[in-house]
Amino acid sequence: MRRRRHRQHDGRRADSKTGGDALENALTEPLSYSRVSTYNECPRKFELKYIQKIQEPSHWYFSYGKSIHAVLERLLLCHLGEDGQLYGDDAALFPTSLSQLLDENWLTEGYAYPSDEDRKRRQALRVLTAFFPVFQSTWPQMVYVEHLINTQIDGIPFTGIVDRIDRVNDSVLRIVDYKSARPREASALTSHRFQVALYAAALSQAEEFQGKRFILQTYYLRENLKAEMDEGAENCIAKSREVLATTAHRILQGDFRGKRGSKCLSCDYRDICPVFRRI
Repeated sequence: MRRRRHRQHDGRRADSKTGGDALENALTEPLSYSRVSTYNECPRKFELKYIQKIQEPSHWYFSYGKSIHAVLERLLLCHLGEDGQLYGDDAALFPTSLSQLLDENWLTEGYAYPSDEDRKRRQALRVLTAFFPVFQSTWPQMVYVEHLINTQIDGIPFTGIVDRIDRVNDSVLRIVDYKSARPREASALTSHRFQVALYAAALSQAEEFQGKRFILQTYYLRENLKAEMDEGAENCIAKSREVLATTAHRILQGDFRGKRGSKCLSCDYRDICPVFRRI
């Protein structure tokens, strides 16, 4: 694999060499939750990943999460037949199963060993099997799945894919994001709530959703548990807009100072980061 060349600098603010056209065009690509989250985790990492376009290596947890999400999307086309079995669509002659859907959507990139991949695939099937009754019971409420957002929030271009939108009643919508990993610390819960709040802020720009009240939900598939915010959601949505505006401003100012912390040890860019070398 050919290595990409990149410039080294002190990790503070972008100068004319490291900025250039890339910095001027920093927001020609819309911001997303992932980009905003990456910037606030470490501006230096954001610069390397999204401006200098240095790719990260494949990781199993990306493949694992995408595989589960793909199965959940496919499930929306399925139905239970009179025989109680799962069928892929209304025209399907033969039943399918969660195991078959997982096989058809399983991604293999990033696993170190076949045994690791097999163990994770079995874990994914257990997760989907436990969640399926919950998924099935809420089918009638779902109005959108994998809903693409391309809009502006307070003049800032924003994009994202909402896992699911439920209609609770004529005036209330539930924004749902599925997580295949368990939240290991309180900061993860805050970050995940910020994600669905950003999606709600973006959806509120569309005529179809204007005037609606939003419930924010993150569903942790491995635990089969939901973290939901109803009261206080409006304040959370307003805060997400503030964070987005501040992040966009700092990016346009070329502020890519690295943040030292425990995450540096597992960062894919640590070998080329001057901040990590000084830890």
